[in-house]
Amino acid sequence: MAAILFPVFAQAKKAAKATATLSNVKQITLAAQMYGSDYDDGTVITDSGPNYDPPIWSDILMPYVKSKALFWDATRAIPGDNQLEGYVWSQVTTLAINDSGYSGYWATDNGGCDGGFTNYVYGRKLSSMDDISTRVAFAPNVWGGTAVGWYYFRAYQANWIDPSDTTGGWSWYNQVWDTRKFFNGNSIPAGKADGSAKPIKRDAFIDWNEAPGTTEYCAWMNTKGKTLWGAFWNGN
Repeated sequence: MAAILFPVFAQAKKAAKATATLSNVKQITLAAQMYGSDYDDGTVITDSGPNYDPPIWSDILMPYVKSKALFWDATRAIPGDNQLEGYVWSQVTTLAINDSGYSGYWATDNGGCDGGFTNYVYGRKLSSMDDISTRVAFAPNVWGGTAVGWYYFRAYQANWIDPSDTTGGWSWYNQVWDTRKFFNGNSIPAGKADGSAKPIKRDAFIDWNEAPGTTEYCAWMNTKGKTLWGAFWNGN
């Protein structure tokens, strides 16, 4: 009997922690909405400079949530130290911000998905965003081979997954996708730009077999992809 029940208990525990993570990202998205109300409709920025300069988004939202625990995926332990291998805790949280599709964007030389990046633009206006009820603003992430994450993900990498990477090693492309192992049914909790939260599944991603090059990837991004992750090449 115990051999039968243990897997059931494990699945129930996993489901409970997934629900707790969804609650965490929900509270973070609501905090980001409150921040926008206080700061001229602006999104919280990812960080303060090109060298991971603090304050970063979790530092900025801390007065609104008042709990360090909310910035961590409930399926993984929260490190006890404020310094982790040279990084402050807020740089290695397991909940991350959508750096290129929500908190800022990359200007491109042709103004489109397939252009070359010219410079990063900090911040967006919440009211200027398209599809805010579906756009991922915050999601779990993992730094492959560790128990921690990184404080941001770039949508143009995180949604274009590398299906050949089965080693669990580090990849910007699988930073969000690899967290599915922590949850049931490959369903990853995510906070949306409008302050809501709901899981995302496999159909929110495209892989390198489906889109082997920029042409195919941008065709997807210009239709379904940008409604889920935001156009990384403009502020809409």
